Amino acid sequence: MSIEAAALESWTTAVLRAWGYGADDGRFLARTLVDANLRGTDSHGVIRLPAYERRIAAGLVQPDAAPVLSSTGSVVTVDANGAAGQIAARKAAEAALTLSRSSGVAVATVRGSTHFGTAGFYARWLAAHHAVGIVASNSEPIVVPYGGREVLLGTNPIAFAAPTGDTPVSVDMATSTSAMGRVMVAQAAGSAVPDTWGVDRHGRPTTDAAAVEALLPLGGPKGYGLGLAIEILAGLLSGAAVSHELGNMYTDFTRPQNIGHWLLAIDIARFTPYSSFVERMRALVDAVHATAPAPGFDSVLVPGEPEEHTSEQRLRDGIPLADATVDELHLLGARHGVPFPDTRSS
Repeated sequence: MSIEAAALESWTTAVLRAWGYGADDGRFLARTLVDANLRGTDSHGVIRLPAYERRIAAGLVQPDAAPVLSSTGSVVTVDANGAAGQIAARKAAEAALTLSRSSGVAVATVRGSTHFGTAGFYARWLAAHHAVGIVASNSEPIVVPYGGREVLLGTNPIAFAAPTGDTPVSVDMATSTSAMGRVMVAQAAGSAVPDTWGVDRHGRPTTDAAAVEALLPLGGPKGYGLGLAIEILAGLLSGAAVSHELGNMYTDFTRPQNIGHWLLAIDIARFTPYSSFVERMRALVDAVHATAPAPGFDSVLVPGEPEEHTSEQRLRDGIPLADATVDELHLLGARHGVPFPDTRSS
């Protein structure tokens, strides 16, 4: 089934408002989720709403909470203070951008947070404001370290974005081979997953999405090393929880998650004229596009372009949702007096 993006965002906003979010926060949070669906990152989209609902009901996230910010020099620290991850990360990104205008570079950390959507959302927002953005986050442990059979780290995503005057170059990746949310999407759709994504409870690779107990690091020791670095930057440096200290979003409703985020904003104009930078960026993108494609490929794209193409297609044709997800959202909407909009067959 598929649904128009505008209808999905409007419905999501209405649900968030019913939970107690203010108008601006509700719209923003809904936009982060639907943006993920539009770009094909369905694992971080509206499929997360039922878990959000449970954490709010348990008092672990407060829709009316306000993050607490402090800054010194070019450093921003944010305590989410019970707010949703998106609300805290937005405050951190805005503050880092403002500070970077005077210092050239600014770093922000967030502690006491929750799932904040996609890291790329904030990196691309910084790029849209003439900055280079790098954003990372830790998350509850679900990834085995290289050479290990027990979970230690989260999927610990990292994102990078730089403006081109048009579509930004945008990298957004987990440091595991796959995000757990993608396994959830496959499970909801009844699809198999590659055996390189995760292992079962015995530590054996599996293609059964329902049997995946832990994920594998991206590129073996490389993804493991990068994931550990993010655990240090986003978790230890911010004062958030790390590894098994983190609460699980889906199974632990007795304590806050205490996730940490790390954001870097670089004011391009403090290093080189912005117009010159985007001109050279466009030349670099053109050079990528001019690269001869390998067998099996039609063209060479820069990071972020596949997601932009998916977004254009889904804006035109609607956002596909698994039947199981649609059923769950129908029930969620009914619980809060916000009927889920009619979907159309794909």
